[in-house]
Parts: sequence; C-alpha cells; structure tokens
Amino acid sequence: MYLKAVVLNNSGNVGKSTICQAMLKPRLEGADIIKVETINTDGTNDSKLSAKEFDEILRRIDDSDCTLIDVGASNIEQFMVQMLEFQGSHELIDYFIVPVTPQEKQQTDSIATVYNLLDMGIEEDRIKIIFNLADKDTQIERQFSVFLADKSCKKIVGSNYPVVYQNNIFNILTKSGLKYDDVYNDDRDFRTLIRNAESKEIRQELSNLRTVKMLMNGFNSDLDIAFKNLNIT
Repeated sequence: MYLKAVVLNNSGNVGKSTICQAMLKPRLEGADIIKVETINTDGTNDSKLSAKEFDEILRRIDDSDCTLIDVGASNIEQFMVQMLEFQGSHELIDYFIVPVTPQEKQQTDSIATVYNLLDMGIEEDRIKIIFNLADKDTQIERQFSVFLADKSCKKIVGSNYPVVYQNNIFNILTKSGLKYDDVYNDDRDFRTLIRNAESKEIRQELSNLRTVKMLMNGFNSDLDIAFKNLNIT
C-alpha cells in the first residue's frame, strides 16, 4: 500500500513512538519509520534525524511506499516551521496522526496541535486522533472531556473513537528483558514445547514467555479495533 503519515503532538509523553511501532507498523505492510528526534530517547538504538534535516526527511519519505514519520516533542516546533518553509511539503503527507492522553495538559496541547495543522491548510479529514493510555473502566467522554469540548476536535475525531487502552505489557517486557517485536513474531506452540521441556527451568522460561504472549495478544486485539477506527486504509 502507498501511504505517508506523520505522528506528532506539541506535547511529550503521549506515546507517539509506541503508536508507530506497536500499532501502525505491524498493520501497514512494508512500513518504514523515520524518527525525528534530537533529545529524548525511545529506548532503541535506531538512527534519528533532526527536523532541521528536513530535506533528508523528504528524500527518505520516498524510500518506501509506506512511511511513518515519528516526530518527537523536542522537534515538533522546528518540524512545523520546516513544513512552511518547504512550501507544499504537507501535501506529501496523507495523514497527520495526533495521539492524545487523558492528562489535562496533554489534551490542551493536543488541541493546539490540531489548530496548528488546520492553520497550515491541512484538511480536517487528513487529521486523525488516537485516544491513548485510556482507562477501560472510565467512559472515554469523561477521560477526554477537555479535548472533546472543542467543537473542531470533536468533529475531527468522529463517533468511532480510535482508543488504545492502558496495558502492562511494556513494563513486563522491560522486566523480562524481552523486545516487543520478538514476542509479537513468536508463533511457537508453547503448549507442546512446555509439555516436552527437558527441565523445570526450561518449562518455567517457556511458561513465562507464554504468559507475556497471551497478554500481548489481548493488547493487539484492542489495537486491531483502534486501527480499524482510525480509518487510514
């Protein structure tokens, strides 16, 4: 598929990199991620570009049919400036995806992000909202009341909210020393492996991996629904 999307927010700590890596990339065949960041770390050793290297970003957009641009909070202001200076560059992007978290400051910053995009001439239907780190036990309208109180933002998000709920999977992966992609792509038959394990230690290790995989499967079922509601394909 041919698709170019930017994931951005004026605010930090809204889960942009996680949205790119865990939700979007696995569901967009052949997707590459361009990371635009100079200060913060996402815990990987992946190469990153500065927003000031905008010409290089534009060149790399065309390296693959499907490209995700993950813009870090330290570079968002410069990224916006560069889009204005490289006149018409925003037309190369199909969608601008804005993750929003329940904290009031992040919701306020997200509203500002939406209006910045609108002021640049980006159409409403090219702006997509993801409600991230939501609590399953609380109504979405209550958790994101500040964002939804803005008429333009409410219109953009629509009625089928793309929602990513809080999940303990990333804490467990960190404690276990496991990588998300490795577990995601691990399709072994753990039941058979555990049954045929040669030692208690191997059986326990496999059992732990199975537990993590089961939690990830539940998380990915939620991501499937969120991705469908995002409506970018």
